[in-house]
Amino acid sequence: MDVEVRHLRAMVALADHGTHTAAAAALGVTQPTLSRTVRQLEYRYGRRLVLGGSSEFTDDGLAVVERARRILAELAALDRDLTSHGSVQLGFAWLLPDEWFRRVRNAMGDRDVSVQIRRLDDPLAAVVNGDVDAALHRNVLRKPPSGVSTRVIAHERRVLAVSRLDPELAKRRSVHWAKIPDRPVVVNTMSGSTTADSLPRSDTRRAVVECRNFDEWLELVAAGSGIGIVPEICMHRVVHPEIRYIPIPDAPATQVGLAWRSTPPPSRVTRAFLDTAIALGRAAMG
Repeated sequence: MDVEVRHLRAMVALADHGTHTAAAAALGVTQPTLSRTVRQLEYRYGRRLVLGGSSEFTDDGLAVVERARRILAELAALDRDLTSHGSVQLGFAWLLPDEWFRRVRNAMGDRDVSVQIRRLDDPLAAVVNGDVDAALHRNVLRKPPSGVSTRVIAHERRVLAVSRLDPELAKRRSVHWAKIPDRPVVVNTMSGSTTADSLPRSDTRRAVVECRNFDEWLELVAAGSGIGIVPEICMHRVVHPEIRYIPIPDAPATQVGLAWRSTPPPSRVTRAFLDTAIALGRAAMG
């Protein structure tokens, strides 16, 4: 028996959905059919891939899932390469740079390619898993995930976000980067642009309030749990009755990066999108 695409899809679906029943529903097959497909793959290699009576993978099973994701992503890229029209899935966590995105979308539209956006808590993970073709990220990557490339497409000025419950800060017109108020700082550990260790040194150890997405960050700052430091785009696009944004004129700029899978190589449509997106980003940065 040869390995077929259905075997790979069964393994990935089981990894993504956690149970045989949910994975079968996602693939549009019955649960016995999904279980039989997994057993066929185990029989083909003479190795246990999923522990009996569960959805827990063995080490061999995890290796199969990892490689299956790459193969399925490559097949999807091939499919897009051979179609006359295409689309690109762009992941983002929060606040697309609007002017850049408008120009990229229009440029790709002229080539009969649609750019579809997906809001994700962890867009980089979606790139790795092949769920999107590319993703924007504002968090600094000291080392990109294996098989992923990234390029800076924009720089953004920073502002301080404070709760109106803190009148001492809320009335300020601006603050200096070296004199960021000694308050707890709310940090979006998944996709935020500022980490605690990137802030200027404080005389005391600064408390950190962690969260995992932009909505949580917004509500924590509004509730007075801590201050936040975000790109200036937030001041213009995110209005919250309990938050005031204060300019930090001398703060170092944050970066907006564009990430994509370089292994396997992107499809022709994705490559065209990347070239356009990077070129327009460079033009905007001067």
